[in-house]
Amino acid sequence: MKILITGITGFVGSHMVDYLLETVPDVKIYATRRWRSNSDNIKHLFGNKQVIFEECDLLDRPSLSRIIKISKPDMVFHFASKSVPYDSFLSPTVPLTTNIIGTTNLLEELHLAKEQGICDPVIVSVSSSEVFGETKENEIPITEDNPLRAANPYSISKVGHDLMSQYYAKAYDMKVIITRMFSHEGKRRGKQFALSSFAHQIVTHEKNEDFGKEGSWFKIFHGNLDSVRTYNHIDDAIQAYWLAANECDYGEVYVIGGDKICMVGDALDVLISKSKNPDVFIKLPDPDRMRPTDITLQVPDSTKFREKTGWKPTKGLEDICEDLLEYWREVL
Repeated sequence: MKILITGITGFVGSHMVDYLLETVPDVKIYATRRWRSNSDNIKHLFGNKQVIFEECDLLDRPSLSRIIKISKPDMVFHFASKSVPYDSFLSPTVPLTTNIIGTTNLLEELHLAKEQGICDPVIVSVSSSEVFGETKENEIPITEDNPLRAANPYSISKVGHDLMSQYYAKAYDMKVIITRMFSHEGKRRGKQFALSSFAHQIVTHEKNEDFGKEGSWFKIFHGNLDSVRTYNHIDDAIQAYWLAANECDYGEVYVIGGDKICMVGDALDVLISKSKNPDVFIKLPDPDRMRPTDITLQVPDSTKFREKTGWKPTKGLEDICEDLLEYWREVL
């Protein structure tokens, strides 16, 4: 099997490669990569003959055409995205350009490849729960039919990504499956995201020479702790993407999310409880971590996806927090 992955250097893309190498016999993975991308998440893949890196940019259609013709993929996992909601407030055109124009470029080149008889792959187009935006209390749990009320430039860009994916599936009979994954966390998650940021701060303090000394206190800065979430472990999220590619219907949208409902503050408390000295931390709100608009109620109903695939989470918040702390203890 030949699989094309965009966004291999990212959190999810790098885990997807690990999963494919472990579970798919004789798989050959073609990965888009930009020369300026951080390689920390994929260093362990260098030298692996099953993983072929090709210089490619979603905003450069000739490079997309080239990698599609080289790989002739059976499957495409489209993870590449500008995916930090807070950053989108600072540079709103960046996610709009990458996530809408870039996704359109990829789908158009795959459409041309189909027309030319080069390949006709299954395409998992990774949208986001952020497209639902500011959901009302009487609208939860969130299903595929909930209205889209994007609340920041990032979520607006993912609505564009999402709708373009649906368009190509319907207009050109392409094998596109759209996933709207809710919060998923684990090792390699960037410290721009809340739980990984908390874990990063905790471990940084643990490595301080004064940590554990009597009278020493350490600050954990945070944004809105009252946002309601369900958290998926990255291992469960990756399995869900694989099942989507193999079991789901083309042109359909699928909500995927965890079971346990909690507030962000609850997750922070679990992380602190698993630190080397939970009693020395002080939680402090940071105005710079507060969003101008916030998506505060994310409770998914994954019934459609679960009935189609049999998927269900196998790991919970405790596992996520342990993985995040272990990851930063190894990295820092």
